[in-house]
Amino acid sequence: MGFVVAVLAVTVLVECTQGGPATTADDAKRTIVDVVDKSAAALGGDWKVRSGPAVGVCSKTGGGRGAAYTYVVDRLDTGEPASDSAMMEDHWKREGITTERYESGGEEPLLGVDGTSDEVYSVSFLANPKRYSITGVSVCFDGDAAEMQGNGE
Repeated sequence: MGFVVAVLAVTVLVECTQGGPATTADDAKRTIVDVVDKSAAALGGDWKVRSGPAVGVCSKTGGGRGAAYTYVVDRLDTGEPASDSAMMEDHWKREGITTERYESGGEEPLLGVDGTSDEVYSVSFLANPKRYSITGVSVCFDGDAAEMQGNGE
């Protein structure tokens, strides 16, 4: 019994030295949906799922391939892009997400906010005057995206 406990302790230690505990597919999916849905709720309005959560291929830290979920929601009833972008930025900062403002070029620039955290590879809010969108990409986890797509993930 003592030998089994020692082996398990070494296994956990090895995982931690390789970048922390591994994220499961279920955790990654749940987290990205939660972040995007809470972000949409923070702005209010009638949001619709455009895509996902859909699994795709990603590159893992240190090399190799894994899988990640992407989830996108849209809102057609836009408001004031500048103040809504600031509101989203504040919401994400309160949630522990590091943010960076986005502004395209041109006479009528598109505004938005990009974010990242330990739990979310990326999340983006785009304030197009005709449509708002929030796109989230989960952290990369061990898994074969093609195999998961074949299973209806």
